[in-house]
Amino acid sequence: MLTKTMIRSSIEIINLYLPNLWKYLNEAEFKTFLSKAFEHTEKHNGGTPNNNFIVTFFELVKEHNTNNSRIIRNEFGYFNHLLGEFEKFGNRREFKNLLVAALYNFERNNFHHTLGEIAACLDLSLNHAFQKYERRLENQKSIDFEFVRENGDTILVDVLTIDYNKSRYEKEKFKIFLDGRLDTKFNEKSKDLDLELKRKIFVFPILSGFTIDIIKEQSDYLKNVSNSTIEENGFQTYAPKAFGNVQGTFFSLFTIDEIINPELIRKNYSQHGV
Repeated sequence: MLTKTMIRSSIEIINLYLPNLWKYLNEAEFKTFLSKAFEHTEKHNGGTPNNNFIVTFFELVKEHNTNNSRIIRNEFGYFNHLLGEFEKFGNRREFKNLLVAALYNFERNNFHHTLGEIAACLDLSLNHAFQKYERRLENQKSIDFEFVRENGDTILVDVLTIDYNKSRYEKEKFKIFLDGRLDTKFNEKSKDLDLELKRKIFVFPILSGFTIDIIKEQSDYLKNVSNSTIEENGFQTYAPKAFGNVQGTFFSLFTIDEIINPELIRKNYSQHGV
C-alpha cells in the first residue's frame, strides 16, 4: 500500500532534485502517477522490468539516503535543467503530453532514452516551432515530433537512441552499421507514404555507449551523414549528437565537434555556470 509517508517523501525528493516538474504537473497529478507506479511495481514483485523513470526514481531515493554516488542525481539534475529550459519555447500543453508519456512509460525504453527524446525536442526548438508530440501519420505510424521551420515548412522528427556495444566496433563496417540503423528507422516510419510526406520526415540520432576514440575516428562520416537524401541513401537525418558529462557533474547533449574538441566542451560547460 502506498502510504502518506511514502507520498510525502517522494514529493520532498522531487522538491530537492526535480523542482521544475511542478511547472508542468501539480501535486495531485504527481500523486496519481505515484499510485499507478506503485501498482505497476507491485505487479512485478516490487520491481519493474525496464530501466524506466520509476527505476531511476527509486535509485535516486537510495542514492539520496546513502550519499554514496551522484550519478542518478546528475541525471535528474539534467532532467530538471531540460524542464526549465523548455519553458522558454511555449506550447506547454504539448510538452506536458511528452513529459507525462515519459513518466508513464512503464513498459518500454529506459530513462536515458527519455532524456534523449526531451533533449532532442529542446535542441530542435532552438530553431523550429514545436507543434505536436506523437503525430499520427497516414500510415498509422506515430512519429515523435512535429515542428514548423521559419519558412513555414512542416518537419516530422523521430528520435533514435543508438545503444552501441563498443567491443564490437569495426572501423570499416561502422558506416554500414549506422546507415543501416538510420535506414531502418526512417523506412519504418515512412512506409507507404507518398514522396512529398516522406521528404518531411527526419531521424534525430543520439549516440550512446560510443567512446571518444570511436567518435573521433568516425567524425568525418558522423558530421556529414546529415547530408543523406532519400534518393541516394534511403533516409534523411540530422547530424548525430551524444550524451556526455564534464568532470562527472553535468550531463548534456553534445555535437560531434564538441565531443572531439574538449576546448569546445569546456567553453560550453562554463556557460552553464556549473
